[in-house]
Amino acid sequence: MASAWDLTLEQTGDLEVTHGSLRETAEAVRGGADLRVFLIARGYEETLYFQQTYAGQGDVFAGIMTHHHSYSHRGSLAEQPYFSFFKYDATDRFSHVKWMLDNTVFQEPQPYSYGIYRWYVCRRWRVVYEHDDQGNPIDGDLDELRELLRAGRTLKVGVRQLFGIQQDDPSGPDHIAFLDIMQPLIEDSQVGANCDFILAGPPRWPFSWQDGLVVGMVWPWTSGELICHLVEPGQLPFRRTSLRRGMQWLVAETG
Repeated sequence: MASAWDLTLEQTGDLEVTHGSLRETAEAVRGGADLRVFLIARGYEETLYFQQTYAGQGDVFAGIMTHHHSYSHRGSLAEQPYFSFFKYDATDRFSHVKWMLDNTVFQEPQPYSYGIYRWYVCRRWRVVYEHDDQGNPIDGDLDELRELLRAGRTLKVGVRQLFGIQQDDPSGPDHIAFLDIMQPLIEDSQVGANCDFILAGPPRWPFSWQDGLVVGMVWPWTSGELICHLVEPGQLPFRRTSLRRGMQWLVAETG
C-alpha cells in the first residue's frame, strides 16, 4: 500500500529549500492536513509527530508537540519524567518548554542544529461543517457531522484565532489551529469534543514559547463556544474560562 504521506518541503541545515515549497506545505496544513518532520541530527535520526498544527496566511505554518514526555535533561537521565512542549516551524529555531514534576519550568529554545528537514503532510481530512464564532453555519452540514460521530468516524477540529485565548484576544494575525479529538459527543443537537492537551501562545507571528504559553484542556462546540481550562506551566491551578471562536469540523477519509 502506498504511503499517504507526501514530501512537500525539504530543507538543508542552512534552511535552503531543495524540494517543494513553504507555501505548498502551509496550504496543506491550512486545509487540515496532518504534519510530520524528519530530521537528521548528530548521531541519530528522528521523525516528529505533531498532535496540533498552526497555519496562518501565505507560507506560515508550525507543528506543535503538546504532551511529549521526556526522560533526559541537559545530557543526563532525569529522576522523574516531565512534560516537554515543542513548537517547530521552517525558520531557524525550535521553541521548547520543560515542565518538571516538582513544578519548576525551563525555557529551552535552541537554534536548529540538524542536517536536513523533510516536512511531510497527509491530506486525509475533509471539512464537514464550518461555523462562525456565534455558531452560525458558514458551510457544510451539521446533520452529516452528527451522523459521522454516530458511525464512529475519526474527527478533528480547527479553531480560528486560538492563539490569544489566554486573554480572549482574537486580534492577532489570521490563523487556524487544528486539534486532535479524543471524545466527541452530541448534546442539545450540538456537537462537542473533548480534545487532547492543547497549547496556545501569544497572538503573533512568529511566536516563541518564551513570549507566553498556556496548556489547555478544551471543549469546542458547534455553537461557537470554547470551554477552556488553562494554565501556564508551573502556575497551577488551572483557570476555567469560556469564549467564542469560529471553527471547522473535519472527518478522516482514510485511516
